[in-house]
Amino acid sequence: MSAADKLRVLAVVAFVLALAAPHAARAQRSVPLAGSFDARVTVGEVCTLGFARRHRRVPYRLRDAVYNRYGLRRGFRRGYVIDHLIPLELGGRNDLANLWPQPRVQSYRKDRDENRLHDAVCTGSESLADARAEILRIWRR
Repeated sequence: MSAADKLRVLAVVAFVLALAAPHAARAQRSVPLAGSFDARVTVGEVCTLGFARRHRRVPYRLRDAVYNRYGLRRGFRRGYVIDHLIPLELGGRNDLANLWPQPRVQSYRKDRDENRLHDAVCTGSESLADARAEILRIWRR
């Protein structure tokens, strides 16, 4: 192996380690996430078409605060989405107690749980309080 090849291998290894660093930092700096919701929100409101969409916007300053809280610096946030522990579909809030950086691939599985619980609330087969408790049981870290 030539010296140039060795340098390329070292560069690749350094790059991979740099990508892994935020994951390690996140695991080491795990922040307890309580979740939060607006207790004034009713079943009728969360079941109204467009309710979650109207509350979806998380300001960039708040997104940065969430990433920083979990030790994910700029440049290492790719592959994550800012997620609501208690989803907007169940009256969750846009605040630090309810937001966390979630790996994008994991977010699809959580979306299924959120949709299932939202549907259960809107059909009356589960109370809003029980649905919130269940999402916390399943997803709180």
